[in-house]
Amino acid sequence: MRVGLTGASSDLGRLLMPKLLADEQVAEIVVFDVTRPVDLPERVKFVRLDLLRPGAEADLERQLAEVRLDAFFHLAFVNSRVHRAAFAHELEVIGTLHLLAAVGAVKVKRLIVPSLTVLYGARPNAPAYLPESAPLHPVQGIRFVSDRVEVERQLAEFSDRFPEVEVLTLRFAPIVGPTSNNPFTRLVRTKLIPTVMGFDPLWQVIHEEDAARALHLALHTKARGVFNVVGDGVAPVSSLLLAAGSMPVPMPGPILRSAIAAMEAASLPASPWALMDFFRYTWLADGRRAARELHFLPHVPVHEAMASMRERRT
Repeated sequence: MRVGLTGASSDLGRLLMPKLLADEQVAEIVVFDVTRPVDLPERVKFVRLDLLRPGAEADLERQLAEVRLDAFFHLAFVNSRVHRAAFAHELEVIGTLHLLAAVGAVKVKRLIVPSLTVLYGARPNAPAYLPESAPLHPVQGIRFVSDRVEVERQLAEFSDRFPEVEVLTLRFAPIVGPTSNNPFTRLVRTKLIPTVMGFDPLWQVIHEEDAARALHLALHTKARGVFNVVGDGVAPVSSLLLAAGSMPVPMPGPILRSAIAAMEAASLPASPWALMDFFRYTWLADGRRAARELHFLPHVPVHEAMASMRERRT
């Protein structure tokens, strides 16, 4: 197989690469990026690509026609801290639009894209476990959520338009682990986490190695569509934070709002007020389809996954 990917330097890209290199069915790996990633193995081909540059769609279409990939992992999403929300929007929404046009034009056989279970939103009337068919709910004022919802809309339209391309969307529970750097792990590492007094909803997380393994499994399955990918077990958010070495600090609403504002003013990671429903209501995704069709079963229990946050490595 010839496999391509964007976002090789992202958390998921760095975790997936060793699995691709060890896969005897993968004959060639092609990395598309603006600059050559650090420590890229010599046997991996590098192709310079800027998804935001005018003409990127035509450039990528020409490059894909030359390398003739069997599968493409699109992992170029912003999880690290950025100071320009417009850049993140352009990379994720406009960049994905350019990529889909090129993939559709050359008919790459399989496209694999990560997403997030947070896109379901947290609601008091949600079912016990949210299936993949549950509607997605952008969070007002939280652009990274609304951008990812827009990307999923693009993927759904692309799947309808190009049924010959096998599209797999993996909606991950919050990814945790010693090397993970995303909004959730940065929040946990602040140690003192303001939460909503009187609420302790059940949460899911997934260890970074399990997430990478699910991505790799998506390369070989015959299935297509959307899959919830979650860790082993559920637990109250308070116990998950304690397992990671953090301390939940329950606060009544008005004080909590002020505490969040103070943390944001001090440039400390804080869960925005608009996301507080996730600290009020249980939001659990049903992972049975991934188990049945991807043959994915998580190896790391949720408390152990959170505890691995104490082993932070660079």
